[in-house]
Amino acid sequence: DGVTFVVPIEEVLYAETVDGSTFLYTCDAVLETPLRLYEVEDKLAGTEFVRASKQMLVNFDHVKAIRPFDNARMQLLLDNGEAVIVSRQYAPALKRKINL
Repeated sequence: DGVTFVVPIEEVLYAETVDGSTFLYTCDAVLETPLRLYEVEDKLAGTEFVRASKQMLVNFDHVKAIRPFDNARMQLLLDNGEAVIVSRQYAPALKRKINL
């Protein structure tokens, strides 16, 4: 609605691109950003955000469990109860991050 919010990065669970728009998800809000996902990723370099798929970045600080998923993918369970899927392409980098 044209309102700009300042959101502490530690409150963001994940960022996702849907139908060409990028959204930031917190425990109680979904906020749209004018940035493209790769721009968000660049701004978050050096933080705990990891690429989970072409469409998603996940704040690893909010991951409470990791499960294997079909076709060499992984499922991340977030501390708000949501589950997100890590694609096969990005699973090896995530495994390196957690020393598997």
